[in-house]
Amino acid sequence: MNCPSCNKEVVADKLFCTWCEVFIPNPQVGKKAGLFRRWFATAIDPILAIILYLIVVGILGGAAGAFGESATVGAIIIVTIAYGVFFLWLLSKGMTLGKWLLGEQVVEKLSGKYPGFWRMILRETIGKFVSGLILGLGYFWAIWDKDNQAWHDKIAGTVVVRRL
Repeated sequence: MNCPSCNKEVVADKLFCTWCEVFIPNPQVGKKAGLFRRWFATAIDPILAIILYLIVVGILGGAAGAFGESATVGAIIIVTIAYGVFFLWLLSKGMTLGKWLLGEQVVEKLSGKYPGFWRMILRETIGKFVSGLILGLGYFWAIWDKDNQAWHDKIAGTVVVRRL
């Protein structure tokens, strides 16, 4: 079997070309995402949520004297809901905020299409819970896997690519 991008021979059961790292089932999707970038994107998600929370609370806390405490609480609730809707929209596109900022995307393993909302929910909740169960072995599994799939990727039938 030859890579559709670089035309070099690749092992038949691999999802990424050994030579150019393109996603073989659908080369237009992207290339294999590096493990460090993936872990960094995972770390960015809660950090950005905390920074956003601190900015909103700081701004609205200062405005509490002018508008009252109930307006501040209401604004915090609105911002939280808006962030939740944005996060769910990103999930439906196969991304989290960290992956979006770093140009990565989760795609279906066999087709390269968006995994869809429910597959991403499976990956991000049950899959990541299982990956972290035994001292995080499921996350480290991506180091040894030929396609860099962690357990949550295997459970959901997904891979992470760097968008072109």
